[in-house]
Amino acid sequence: MTALSRCVAIKAKRPRFAISADISRHSTPSLTGSDMPLNLKQTLISCSVMLSFLSSCGGGGSDSTTPSDPIDRTAPVISIAGDRTVNHEQGSVYTDPGATATDAVDGSVLVTTSGAVGSDAGTYTLTYRAADAAANAVTATRTVVVADTISPVMTLVGANAIDHEQGAPFTDPGVSASDVVDGTVAVTTNSTVGTAVGSYELIYTATDMAGNTTTASRMVTVVAPATVGDATDLMVLDGGAVDAAWDRGINAFDEAIGFSECNNDGGAGCPSISWQFVDDAVRGDVLEITHSATGNLAGLFIAASVPLNVSGFATGDVQFDVRVISGDSNITMKIDCVFPCSSGEQALGSKGTVGWETVTLPLSMLVAGGLDVSSVNTGIVIWATNATSTVFQIDNVRFTGFDDSTPPPTSNYAITTYGAGSISDTINPASYRCVVDFGNWIYNAGVVEPAIDSCNPATGIPTGTPTPKFPQLTGSAANGPTPTHKWWGSIPFMGEMTTGDANDAAYITPDPITARISDRGFRAMGIPSGLGNTSDGFMYQIPDPFSEVFDGVALGNSAFSNMEAYLKDYSDGSVTVEWQENNQPVMEATFVHGSPYVYVKAYQGQLVIRTLRADSGEKGTFYNQSNSLGIWTSVAGQHNNFLVAGEGTTTFGNIAGNEIPVSNATNDLTLPYLPQTSGVPADAMSAFFASRAREVVASVDIDYSVDRSDNSITVSHDYRNAAGALVETMVGLHPLHWKNSSQSTSGYQVRSARGVIKFSRTSSFDYQLASVGVLPSLPSLSGTFDQATLENLVTEFVDQGAAAWNNRTDTYWAGKNYSKVAELIAIAQSIGMDVEAALLLDWLKAELADWFTAETDGDLDVLKYFVYDDEWNTLLGMEEAFSSHQQLNDHHFHYGYFVRAAAEICRMDIAWCGADQYGPMIELLIRDYAGDADDAMFPYLRNFDPANGFSWASGPANFVRGNNNESTSEAANAYGAIVLYGLITGNDDLVNKGMYLHASTAEAYWQYWNNIDGYNNSLADEDNFPAGYDRITTSIIWGDGAVFSTWFSGAFAHILGIQGLPSSALILHVGQYADYMIDYVNLGLSESSNSKPSGLPDDQWRDLWWNLWAMTDAEASIADYNTVSDYEPEAGETKAHTYHWIQTFRALGHMITGTGALTSDYPAALAFNNNGVTSYVVYNFTGAALTVTFSDGQIVDAAPLGFTTVVN
Repeated sequence: MTALSRCVAIKAKRPRFAISADISRHSTPSLTGSDMPLNLKQTLISCSVMLSFLSSCGGGGSDSTTPSDPIDRTAPVISIAGDRTVNHEQGSVYTDPGATATDAVDGSVLVTTSGAVGSDAGTYTLTYRAADAAANAVTATRTVVVADTISPVMTLVGANAIDHEQGAPFTDPGVSASDVVDGTVAVTTNSTVGTAVGSYELIYTATDMAGNTTTASRMVTVVAPATVGDATDLMVLDGGAVDAAWDRGINAFDEAIGFSECNNDGGAGCPSISWQFVDDAVRGDVLEITHSATGNLAGLFIAASVPLNVSGFATGDVQFDVRVISGDSNITMKIDCVFPCSSGEQALGSKGTVGWETVTLPLSMLVAGGLDVSSVNTGIVIWATNATSTVFQIDNVRFTGFDDSTPPPTSNYAITTYGAGSISDTINPASYRCVVDFGNWIYNAGVVEPAIDSCNPATGIPTGTPTPKFPQLTGSAANGPTPTHKWWGSIPFMGEMTTGDANDAAYITPDPITARISDRGFRAMGIPSGLGNTSDGFMYQIPDPFSEVFDGVALGNSAFSNMEAYLKDYSDGSVTVEWQENNQPVMEATFVHGSPYVYVKAYQGQLVIRTLRADSGEKGTFYNQSNSLGIWTSVAGQHNNFLVAGEGTTTFGNIAGNEIPVSNATNDLTLPYLPQTSGVPADAMSAFFASRAREVVASVDIDYSVDRSDNSITVSHDYRNAAGALVETMVGLHPLHWKNSSQSTSGYQVRSARGVIKFSRTSSFDYQLASVGVLPSLPSLSGTFDQATLENLVTEFVDQGAAAWNNRTDTYWAGKNYSKVAELIAIAQSIGMDVEAALLLDWLKAELADWFTAETDGDLDVLKYFVYDDEWNTLLGMEEAFSSHQQLNDHHFHYGYFVRAAAEICRMDIAWCGADQYGPMIELLIRDYAGDADDAMFPYLRNFDPANGFSWASGPANFVRGNNNESTSEAANAYGAIVLYGLITGNDDLVNKGMYLHASTAEAYWQYWNNIDGYNNSLADEDNFPAGYDRITTSIIWGDGAVFSTWFSGAFAHILGIQGLPSSALILHVGQYADYMIDYVNLGLSESSNSKPSGLPDDQWRDLWWNLWAMTDAEASIADYNTVSDYEPEAGETKAHTYHWIQTFRALGHMITGTGALTSDYPAALAFNNNGVTSYVVYNFTGAALTVTFSDGQIVDAAPLGFTTVVN
């Protein structure tokens, strides 16, 4: 049956399923019913068009006639995607792009493909076919040509440029070649490496089966055998590591960021330069430096935070190896010393173009360019000269050619032994050093004038004999140890200031008075009269400070105008100056701290009061009665009121003029400062202060006692006359005094440098201080830290080796290094790392023993020894740091670190501190900075000022503002170390002295540096900062005020952080007030990029700030600490100690002892509160069990020689 017959039959039979009435060639029949046979479905579908033909012929059962549709006889059109002929690379997978087809009637129609593309080379045909619904079909073809056209890939083993040492057999590292089709392909070479020094190119060839060839080359440079570096070489960079001496690490400067720096970040902060360590097949890790295409000048440098003295290499060289990978081969370098000092840029020309090249520059050439070898702070500064699109590598950077020849050892010296230690009475001339800086300046030569005849800038060795300074002493002051520092420190150092000479700047500050001791007498003003705010602090801004008189008054002698001044006498709270001419006494004056009185006596001539003006708007008189005359001055906005009170019948001449002679039978007068800063005082005030003006105070005895039942300290002030009897006077109590005393005061008071001074008519007073307490370290509490992490950090430090533990030979930086090792010994021992603790302990013993002995093999040492100066009655350590010789600066800071380190040795090995070992040397250091009143070798409490209750840093104090002190925490470290040493050795006198100094330092810190009462919005009198000063803290205390800054930096992290170093259990006072600490930390971190330690620049003490933060919010501190993978510790800190500290404070919480609210009866007993849970921590230094009682009733039974912690 034909297809048409089948269709007709279907229509006639009318099956049990129905066909939709509308059947046409444009629609598919709609079928209903069930059980439709599959073949019938196919038949219906294929016949749909034919049925429409039947309908038009009448066979459809319709009586109507319709037009017929045209017949589709046009085939679809095929479109091939891509080319009809395709070249395909053999060995890769062929993916056909395909083809599409469209039909005029059916639209898009299906395309089928026949044929395939094989993997072998050859020509292949793909056929595409498409048919429409009317069975019109079409085909098209694509030709695919498969061929191997890619050359093999060659891979060199090792670098493409290598150095080979002459004389050694050369073994080619080899090369391999692989082909996509053939796999491994053989490689041939037709060149060799010669034996002579030079460059040789090895050419490698590989050809695949299809004839494709590739070549590669390797440059081999035969170099002369390397000279092994001397053991004395100072390394900068070698083997992928920066030497520990260059502790700032790898840094860069970049024009794109205003020549600011990026530090140890690989250049992430510098858009124009980056660096990384890469592996060199022969050398190992080398430093690779990349200049971007920006064209901005940028260079890399390796730096030290503390300048190094490299004078020993003055006849040697700076060497480094360089290789240029790509770009500009011209290299420029320099070496910097302390800014603005530099060697100048050294253009080296093209270097390292055919492999590694060693560059050698004589240090003398760099010196000629301006380098000061005594203060080098960069090991190298280097960049590609054009600084654009260049990659180069450096390695083996070093100072070489050390000359260890020194002058012959001196034989003209005497050694004094102290136990197993010893000191010299003479400085070895080989120890002398010098610098050239607009003159020749010597150091490390004792208390001498700074100028020297000449200085070799290359070696740092001076020529000439140092000029010693001698104390300006007379009378009883010349019969005992020379005192220094204090609020009058300039007098024994300098004597008189020359009128009009700005180099003689010193003022003394018996607050409320400030005075300049000059060749014409003294100039006196009241600090309250000129106290005002500055941009960074508050002070008395003295107008025309070097004139004989300007504001205030001057007191001189009618017959003498070119006098010399000497320290005649002194006590704990007073100083007496004697003026002489031709070695004959002319006059004297006694100044008393806190007192409104200056007591003056003339031995020759007549006493004269001088003012800037005669009676006018700037000067006048008042209260001319009872042998007293009032004088007011109002100059440059500073209003001063003084009385002149004569002894017995006194007359005043020319009172309307600017020179008022004072006459009485004894040539004695008192100059009282009246505490009123504007207007003329009422007669009642004048009479009150005149009433005790001639009760002359000759000395002030300040003593202390410690009550061991609660460890409170009582400090007493007794005012005595020349006969030694108590004398009633007007005493000015400073805030440290009256806030901690029950002493009654008058209604007279005035705001001065430390706050409100309250005056009391008395002969004595006392005040009480609470002891903060000390511990040898923080305890290692179970479960507070991850043992493995802490062990790894200890190991990391130990593995650096002894050269990294300390690379300094001066008393300050070496002392800090010894102290941090002592802290680490305590931690290692407490967590069971006995081997590491013993290793560090043995090293520390050897280091301190070296310092504590002045000779080696019978010769006087050159470095690391102590000399006793019997003129200045002081110990001088070799080497000097921060003018610790010439000005005797900072001895308590420097030697405090040594004592703290020694105390840890004693804790671990008490025999080492015995009288036959090094105990006497340790105590000698203590005596230097905190001697007893009856010590024949050292002055009483050199740095600590009993009158002010805190320490001074400067010896000569040659400043208009008087003396100064910055780091209270380093002072507390020094005094706490005395307590530690005393507890360990059983020396109660040292314990008590240390407790007094430590407690007073802590209380003064909170009163004068931090103004805790002002912070707490106490009464106006209790606010120690003047109105308008808007900081919660200061950093440097001056005799006439304070300043929010440091000597070395303007960064807030340094200004506030300086009060938190070293982080140790000897400075826990800094965290006493939790609420204050929150704001203190916020201020200190306010310049951080994220207001957290992690956002501080590398040199701004992240670790110290984590430690400070942990004292008030350990959880936040730890969270931030955990975001930093690596950092550079502060010079006196270790990573292990920081981790241990912050984790321990998380467990302990906030310290609650130290304010007096909670006390104990043992100096090494503290308490902490953590959300209502109190931890009582006791370290028992004795060899027997110890019962410690806290004032809240808690009793701790402390085990011997260790920590006991009780938690409630």
